[in-house]
Amino acid sequence: MKKYSIILFAALSLGAFSSCDDILDVEPTTAIEAEGAVKDYTTLNREALGAYSALQSGNYYGFRYLLYQDVYADNMLHAGTFTTDREASARRFNASNLQLSSTWASIYTAINRANITIRDADRLTNISEEQRAGIKAEMLFIRALAHFDLVKVFGGVPIVTTPTTTIAEIQNAPRSTEAQVYDAIITDLQNAKAAFETAGNTASALGKRRSSGLAASALLARVALQRGNNALAEQNANEVITSGAYTLESNFANIFTSESGREIIFELDFTLNDQNALGTASDPASAGQKFYLREAAFNVFKASGDSGDKRFAATTRQQGTRYRLLKYEDVTNNADNVPIIRLAEMYLIRAEARVRQTASGGNNILPADLQVISDINMIRSRAGLSPVTVLTNAQALTEILAQRRLEFIGEGFRFMDLKRYNQTCERLGFCPEDLTDFRNLWPIPLQQIEVNPNLTQNPGY
Repeated sequence: MKKYSIILFAALSLGAFSSCDDILDVEPTTAIEAEGAVKDYTTLNREALGAYSALQSGNYYGFRYLLYQDVYADNMLHAGTFTTDREASARRFNASNLQLSSTWASIYTAINRANITIRDADRLTNISEEQRAGIKAEMLFIRALAHFDLVKVFGGVPIVTTPTTTIAEIQNAPRSTEAQVYDAIITDLQNAKAAFETAGNTASALGKRRSSGLAASALLARVALQRGNNALAEQNANEVITSGAYTLESNFANIFTSESGREIIFELDFTLNDQNALGTASDPASAGQKFYLREAAFNVFKASGDSGDKRFAATTRQQGTRYRLLKYEDVTNNADNVPIIRLAEMYLIRAEARVRQTASGGNNILPADLQVISDINMIRSRAGLSPVTVLTNAQALTEILAQRRLEFIGEGFRFMDLKRYNQTCERLGFCPEDLTDFRNLWPIPLQQIEVNPNLTQNPGY
């Protein structure tokens, strides 16, 4: 395996597909490391699998980035000795935090692998237009997801849409503004939707472990909601819901005990030979750094459980003095699949987006419309909670945030939800009056700034 210094992206094409510890990277994929190695659809498809593999990194959705979204917020905490994790749990990142640098590099690895595959799809002349469009659509989805995962925690970051194959190409990439990053993400997802339609893959033709047209719509709904484009968010969430391609699991626990269930829109596949670290991370009996629910979060769940919420028993339990996360419970093989997008989110996005379009006009005290209440009740009823009947728009927003917390703990949403609701001062202590609101963004890793003179640090760090 070739070795490179981690400069900005740590994802150069000569080493981008040479991982030997991932089930997606089996021969001859490990040999795809030079110009011209991708010669037909078979090798192109294997190259595409390498981009999905990058999402599975332990620095990304395979462990820390995923859990940090709850650890840095008010859902989970770290119990261990690693300074990098303790900074996340204390919500006091330093720019020198090596985990942030590793996460930055891992996310840009996914972006670069997607860009390389797009380039190779464009240059092949012996594949059909449908095959070309399908592969490019999948890579646009991955590139959009990765850029979104960067912008929501780091703010404006370098937008990379072409392959980086030499160190010289990556040393001087400047930051873009948050608005520019969001524009690039939305463009990628809209282009992905169009390309999926050309390829005839609007739903899950290749399985839920690969993206699809409806997965692109679902991610676009998530991105648009976070940016504040509520009409676009509602439109795309509604498109997914009304497609009929997915239905809510009747039993919440089934989402995590079975793979590729009917509610899953897009998930990452892990196996005995391709593990994550999520199961052991919350098991007090296993070695390693631990991540548990915060006591206050556990108490919120328990109160809902006492009211009939079935999600409580499926999500957490007390073991000694620890409050364990149960969604990833395979401590033997660490092979739990990781849901990235599922249908429940689309109902809550559609509800929130509809309310925000009305409440933005100052109508927050008016009753929420029937569609909003119906969408909220889809989630409450599946959980075993009694339905709500009448809510003002303001009450609907409060209820949606509460249900998102109960529904998605450990799935990577809490920090961005609190930011979108402007509750990081109240909940996390990031307040302008004491000059701590800069912590709504994580620091740009110092290791990246040291080698790239065009990278600037976020204020406050």
